[in-house]
Amino acid sequence: MLVRPHTPAPSEPRQNLLQRRWYELPVRWQIMISISVISVSAVLFSIVLAVVDARDRVQVEVNSSMELAQRFARDLVHRMAAESSMDDLLYALPSQLQYVRHARILATDANGELKRIAPQAVAGQESEFHNEAPDWFTRLVAPEVGAREVRVVVGNRALGTILIIGEPAHELAEVWEEVSRRAVIWLAITAVMLVLLYLVLGRLLDPLKSLTGGMHELEDGRYSTRLAVPRVRELAVIAEQFNTLAEALEKSRAENSQLYRNMIALQEDERRQVANELHDEAGPCLFGITANASSISRLADKTAEPQASDINSRIAEMLTMSERLKTINRDLLRRLRPVELGQISLEELLSSLIAGFRRRHPEAEFVLTTVDLARGYGEAVDLTLFRCVQEALTNAMRHGHASRVDVHVGESGGARERANGAAPLRNLQLIVHDNGKGFGAAASLGLGLTAMRERVRTIEGTSRIESSATDGTTITVTVPLRKATGAAHQLSPTSQSTP
Repeated sequence: MLVRPHTPAPSEPRQNLLQRRWYELPVRWQIMISISVISVSAVLFSIVLAVVDARDRVQVEVNSSMELAQRFARDLVHRMAAESSMDDLLYALPSQLQYVRHARILATDANGELKRIAPQAVAGQESEFHNEAPDWFTRLVAPEVGAREVRVVVGNRALGTILIIGEPAHELAEVWEEVSRRAVIWLAITAVMLVLLYLVLGRLLDPLKSLTGGMHELEDGRYSTRLAVPRVRELAVIAEQFNTLAEALEKSRAENSQLYRNMIALQEDERRQVANELHDEAGPCLFGITANASSISRLADKTAEPQASDINSRIAEMLTMSERLKTINRDLLRRLRPVELGQISLEELLSSLIAGFRRRHPEAEFVLTTVDLARGYGEAVDLTLFRCVQEALTNAMRHGHASRVDVHVGESGGARERANGAAPLRNLQLIVHDNGKGFGAAASLGLGLTAMRERVRTIEGTSRIESSATDGTTITVTVPLRKATGAAHQLSPTSQSTP
């Protein structure tokens, strides 16, 4: 049995768009719009009920007025027939009936000719109601009205007819005036309610702004952030849970930092031990191989040909391999722990490191630039910068496959504040940029970069890693420092090292 894939209806994308727009609105506006929709719906329902009730009311009122007018007309016909002349009767009757509400009186003679209409409209006369019902309201509410007749007969003589026609205009005007007055009052009340609601919701939901700011603080790694507990119970629970989470993250961060520091310390100790073993064991062995090869070469000189040439050829190969092993041993020692640390300047230390990368990667270009760099900043700072450059270059070549790497290190101006009368603070800044393949923001950092960050944090520095697929990777390390006046911190001349 084949199952057809679901094909979204044309209205679904629009509905999804409306949903996204709705959820993008602030909570305050969502609540106000919801309440406004509910209020408008209630008012529309009330208007429908009022229109239905108004239609019935106007119908009853007009029918009652017509019934009253009919009875009144009959009584007037009998009374005026005895008191008035025949010629004045048809003219006087409408005048007597003109004050009957919701009715128009027409008098016709025996031949059907119109004699009198009451009440008569007077030009320039204002209506009793200043707010007359509009046409759409009249068409919606006006009932069906008919006409009633009262025949005027005196003796056996038919003088004419009194027509009573329903006239609901006044009643409609009253109903419209009442409805419009209620609408104005409702609009005023609704406007005041929405204004008060806006202010109250702003006061109640203001802690959400603090919560949003706190979440951004946590996102940036500032786990010491705490929120003030609001008076709203639900928001107070959220704020307390946020503070608990921030405290747990801060504790976890501290534990992880300590773990990384311990790991880095163990790593450095292990590297130091391996470097010492290579220096103390491999170095003398290689020296012994070289010395024995030289001694064998002297003995070969006393040997007859062709054995002497063969021996010398083998000795030359041994010396070449020995020199190769010495070079590898020196590179390993430098990578494990620079033996020159504390003996040469920081610039020379980094230059030696970069020179090693040039030998291993002759296809790439490495540029070192130093600005106002001191001879050294202590073993901790120098070793940290050395490891940062080493890790950055390794990642650039191993993962980024870069063809050019720029390394910039130097001092820069920092905060100008003074503490306890000391010199102004300055920063030691390291920038390593490569043109290789970067990684996205969602990618997780490897162990090397994570350890680098922890190294920098142990000397109270900061690190920033920026990477993209088109612009490569840039690692920025900033270490705050205070210029010392001692000889160990004298500035060296600005220098540049080219490939």
